[in-house]
Amino acid sequence: MRESIGGTMLFWIVLFFMTIFIMFMASVIRYARVYKIKNSMINYIEKNEGIKTQEEFESKLIELGYPADQSYKFCRTIVGETGGYYTLSLYAYFDVPFVAGALKVEIKGETRQIETGTLIKDNGNNGSNWNVDTCDQVYGTY
Repeated sequence: MRESIGGTMLFWIVLFFMTIFIMFMASVIRYARVYKIKNSMINYIEKNEGIKTQEEFESKLIELGYPADQSYKFCRTIVGETGGYYTLSLYAYFDVPFVAGALKVEIKGETRQIETGTLIKDNGNNGSNWNVDTCDQVYGTY
């Protein structure tokens, strides 16, 4: 009875903690990846002083590595007559075992004030139904 915990029990305890550690590291890596994509999109918007169309925006997101089936939120805020800024929210999804559904974490960013491109370049929606004035609308399919 001196060794009340056997080798098998110790193996399962180590395995359990390794699983927890691996899940934590995978979550950190996924969060960092989405955060990097968000920063790249903010830089792209600032460099081009706005976005022309929703298709251009979504293709750039996919090019940067954001999954096409996940949702995002994109809106603009006009500041007087001088310009405005864009707000972008991307979501990192974590599938938690033994829990129904996925955990969704919002990663939000904002551009600097853009003087000339506060609208979607042409100020007329150009036949598009992409209304970036409503900051509560979530785009995507997830």
